[in-house]
Amino acid sequence: MSSSADVNVPTARSVPVYKRKRRRIYGVIAAVVIAVVALIVWAVTQGGSSGPAALPSFTIAVSQGTVASPDSIILSQPSLEKIIPAHLHTVPFDAGVTAIAEMKSGSVQAISGVGNPPATAAIGLNTGVTIVMGWGFDDDQLLVPKSVTSPSQLAGKSVGVLVGSSEDYELLGYLALEHLTGKVKVVSFASEPAAGAAALSGAIDAAYVYGAPAADLIAKGDHSLIDAEQIAKLGIPGLDVVAVASNVIKTDPTLVQDYVCAELRGSQDMTGPQAAKYLAATAKVQGVPPSQAATLVATTKGYPFIPPSQQLFWLGSTLHDPTSRIVKAYQLTGTFLVAQGRLTSAPSAAQIAQHIDITFIKKALAGGCPS
Repeated sequence: MSSSADVNVPTARSVPVYKRKRRRIYGVIAAVVIAVVALIVWAVTQGGSSGPAALPSFTIAVSQGTVASPDSIILSQPSLEKIIPAHLHTVPFDAGVTAIAEMKSGSVQAISGVGNPPATAAIGLNTGVTIVMGWGFDDDQLLVPKSVTSPSQLAGKSVGVLVGSSEDYELLGYLALEHLTGKVKVVSFASEPAAGAAALSGAIDAAYVYGAPAADLIAKGDHSLIDAEQIAKLGIPGLDVVAVASNVIKTDPTLVQDYVCAELRGSQDMTGPQAAKYLAATAKVQGVPPSQAATLVATTKGYPFIPPSQQLFWLGSTLHDPTSRIVKAYQLTGTFLVAQGRLTSAPSAAQIAQHIDITFIKKALAGGCPS
């Protein structure tokens, strides 16, 4: 029996089937809309925070020591570093051959200051390396005793040099120009300090060196008969250049352009009215103790970097120019490498020219850089 309460409860009316289905559809649509909105919000917030992680990694092989470079200027100026759309990393290198090998393996995307022999050998072996900017000349000097005042007096004497290097190529080229090939004993050393020490001790008569070894020999009383920049003007240029992996040029030309722009600005800061300020700031980047910062500034100011006004003079005024000065220099270097047994044949002018790309430095010089 039902109670009175039961009797008084109104009978519930069932919802029509079509209305129940419509409500379920609306519910599903609402749930989907909420999910989509949530996904968009997540994508925006996560994308914004992970944006920098999406930037490519760009590793530059740079030389260390008591001479700053455009790269150390870049790394010591956050505003300049930000021009390059990448996560920058630098690794030191002492030998260009090692840096080229690292580029070939993919661990390095650019080399700042690689000399003739490593670059020419890479081209001769069809390595994917492209020259995009001139960096500088070697700073070596042919330091000889006071008694030697002319090239002809080198006959019968011994000269030390870093084996297989740009310096080796320059010295042999200079001796050939002076008709001294075979008349001077060229002694190979594994490092410039070793060559300098041998000359300092009297084990050899002279040395083609720079930096501390050169300073020690000058302090001893030796003098410079000729230097790398002068040898370059005689037609045997040892050019240190900025090289970039060819595959990066193909896949990310904007990155390469911005890197070259930053390099150009760095080189301008090194020689501008506030050069001392910028150079002093590079000491930490170069690994130079504060006590030697003044030396860093002094040695860098005297270094023969290739100025902006001479970039196209050396690299050529047209793209892939087989008659450019750098192509001719690399042809001479190729002959040198064949004589050393490091190449079986010297690369042709056309082959070398394909690895010289003036597009980026030309645009940078014309003002086509980020402001």
